[in-house]
Amino acid sequence: MSIIIAGGGLVGTTLALAISHATKGKKTVFLIEETEPKKPVPTTYDGRVIALSADTCQKIASFDLWSAIKPSATAITHIHISDRGSLGFISLDSKEYNVSALGHVIELSQVMNNLFSCLQKAPGVYLYCPHKVSEIKRSEQHVCVTLDNGEKIYGELLVAADGWRSEVAKMCGIKRQSVNYKQIAIVSTVSTQVSHNGWAFERFTDQGPLAMLPISSGYSALVWCQSDVGRHKIAQWNDKQFITELQSAFGWRLGRFLHAEKRQIYPLQLQSATHNISHRLVLIGDAAQTLHPVAAQGFNLGMRDIISLVETLQTAWQQGKGAGDYSTLRYYQQSRKRDVRATIKITDELLRLFSNTHKGLTIGRSFGLIMIDQSPLLRYLLAQWTLGWIQWNTLFRDKTHETL
Repeated sequence: MSIIIAGGGLVGTTLALAISHATKGKKTVFLIEETEPKKPVPTTYDGRVIALSADTCQKIASFDLWSAIKPSATAITHIHISDRGSLGFISLDSKEYNVSALGHVIELSQVMNNLFSCLQKAPGVYLYCPHKVSEIKRSEQHVCVTLDNGEKIYGELLVAADGWRSEVAKMCGIKRQSVNYKQIAIVSTVSTQVSHNGWAFERFTDQGPLAMLPISSGYSALVWCQSDVGRHKIAQWNDKQFITELQSAFGWRLGRFLHAEKRQIYPLQLQSATHNISHRLVLIGDAAQTLHPVAAQGFNLGMRDIISLVETLQTAWQQGKGAGDYSTLRYYQQSRKRDVRATIKITDELLRLFSNTHKGLTIGRSFGLIMIDQSPLLRYLLAQWTLGWIQWNTLFRDKTHETL
């Protein structure tokens, strides 16, 4: 029987290629995606980027996929963390930790084209695109997915990798819990007077965090979180006013802001499925949990979903068990529980800590940033977490974790 993956974005595509690589094409994978990737224009930047930790990059390489991603990846060699209005800051340098990069920033449009090319050559992978799921029926023995053209696909497991608005989760009755942060994210690409030279910046402001991430040709990808109260006003800013406001919020570490590409605005919420498994169904990536972009943990957490699921499936198959068996899915759920909960908690509390404008807390944050920057041990621990080499599911053993 096959594995059916609904959603051919970065998470779903990576999972399909990972299963193909891990099983050498001996397990059939059906990948369903509604939208074909558009060919990127070389001189145009759409602002859609993802920051990958060094650990995530290594895991992608273990699936023999790094060659497809590397051409669209820019190394992060330095990270600068600051709090607007505070003297405190933290600066991390990859050379201090004997690594070539603390992570990479990938430009999604180009990466998706490269990965779709990989899908066409991957053994055991069959791509249904552009198609979407119109009906799902789950029986004791299999799951049947009906496509929008009426074609039926049968498998032993259905994987929902179709994002935070997962239609598959809705069809299967999976509910979602949400926390409205009452913030928006402004996403764009900007050019600056001074080239980024591999520097990534995370600057906390009273409106929300502002991230500047290095991408190709010396440009920087911007993710600027603001209160949703001013959404209409922000949407009306012309290019000159936008640049002026951004300069004021970010400062002059990259010199003068010269130009900003087209801006996109997204509402920000914390969302998580009430459970990430059901009968012959598993949710991964944003379909399972959607995080605030602060600290850029979203896809890195989704990548760990992929790794755990592939390892679980391999173990199940070696033991003669099915991918959709309850014991298989229960094992996967237990393997992910602690990491997911801890990452959500850290991201949520980090946002709330740095969004609070209470004077005493502001002073405390400034002192905390200075203390971390001046302490080799604390800087080391922060760097290890940034690199992805400290994870809660490996630091602590979950006593409730089951065996297959």
